[in-house]
Amino acid sequence: MTLVGGIAFWVWRMRNAASVAREFIDVADDARAAVRRFGYRRVAGKHPLDVVEDSRLAAAGILVAFAKMDGDYTREQMKAIQDECARVFEASDKDAEQMTAYGRWLAHQLANPDEVIRRLSRGLAKSISGTQSQELLVMAERVAAVEGDGPSDEQSLALKRLSETFAVLQLR
Repeated sequence: MTLVGGIAFWVWRMRNAASVAREFIDVADDARAAVRRFGYRRVAGKHPLDVVEDSRLAAAGILVAFAKMDGDYTREQMKAIQDECARVFEASDKDAEQMTAYGRWLAHQLANPDEVIRRLSRGLAKSISGTQSQELLVMAERVAAVEGDGPSDEQSLALKRLSETFAVLQLR
């Protein structure tokens, strides 16, 4: 009986591992498709975070990095980011899904979420209005609310720095 239980346990573990592996492959495929869809091109001597031209993609990257601040992001947070992209950018579900996948790819370009936000926000602040920057801050707060009552201390500090970055860079 113990042998049957042991075998059943290991079969269950292998199925679970296969499911997780499929999920990782799907995420990688989504990211590759999004990168192709939005036309990422390498620029010699430039980091991918410094050459994002589409403000929607930079915003999605900031939201994913923001979600990563409390550890790895959850499916619920990714769904919230996708919903925010669809609502705010008036994008179709497919486009919002690909923006989120591209944002995930951007957020994984560096290990430190603060640095991802800092680098993306520098370029973004030059291309969006004050109203749009405030909307991005609201989007980030909504993403943070998915995992609790609101932003964590680290996320609150990141929101403050992001707001200051927008204020300073938009004055120029």
